[in-house]
Amino acid sequence: MMLAWSFAARTVEEVARLLRVLGKHRYVQEVDHRIHWTVDAALADHPTFAPHARAFEALRRADPELDPTSRDPRLHRPAPADEVIAALAIFWALDAAGEAARERLLGVLVGARLSVGDHDPWTASPEEPPHPELILLDWTLLPVDELDADRHAGALDALEDSDEEINPSLPIYQEGPILAAPELTRGARSGVLPEDFLVWSEGPYPYADYVFRGAAKAAKLVDPPVGYHDI
Repeated sequence: MMLAWSFAARTVEEVARLLRVLGKHRYVQEVDHRIHWTVDAALADHPTFAPHARAFEALRRADPELDPTSRDPRLHRPAPADEVIAALAIFWALDAAGEAARERLLGVLVGARLSVGDHDPWTASPEEPPHPELILLDWTLLPVDELDADRHAGALDALEDSDEEINPSLPIYQEGPILAAPELTRGARSGVLPEDFLVWSEGPYPYADYVFRGAAKAAKLVDPPVGYHDI
C-alpha cells in the first residue's frame, strides 16, 4: 500500500527544487518521468518541446494504427526532470504565455477527443486516475538489502528501530501527484498551488520517511514533509 507525504512546495521554484532532489539522492535506483504527447503538442512553439512534437507526428505517420486516445505506452515519452519542470513552469505561469499554453493544451485535448478532466484540480483518486494523465512522476528506491552500511546509514538506523514487517529484496516505488489537464490548466490559478505537493511511497515507512525528510531539507523547503505517522 502506498501512503502520501505532503511537502511544503507550492511555488514552481519549490516544486522544481523538490523534483530535482528526489531524482538525485543516494537512495534512488531509477527515475521514470514521462510526458504525454498532448503536452508536447501544446508547447510545440518552445524549443525544448518542438523536437518531441515533431517526433510524435512522425510516429503517427509511420504507424497509422496508433490511437492517440488510447493507453498505448508510446503516447508518453521519457522526460528528464528539467523538461518536466519547464512544462510545469509554462502551464503555471501567470503571464500571457502561460494563458496561451493552457488554452492550446485544452484545444489539443478537445481536438483529439480526449477528456479535459471533470475533477477539481488535485482531487483525483490515485486508485482511479483520470485518462489521460499528462505528466507521470515515478521513482524507485534501492531495496533494503542493497543499502550500504556506510553510505545509507541513516535509513538503516531508522529501520533498525522499526517493528514493521518488510521484504528486504523489494525495491521501493514512489510516485508524484496526478497531473492531468485540471492540474496543468487550473491547478495554480494564482501561480501558487492551493495545497502542499504530495508524493506517494510504498513502505517500509521509516525508510521512505527518512528519505523524504532529507529531500525536503536538501530542497530548502520551509518545513519537513508530513506523513501518516505525523497526523
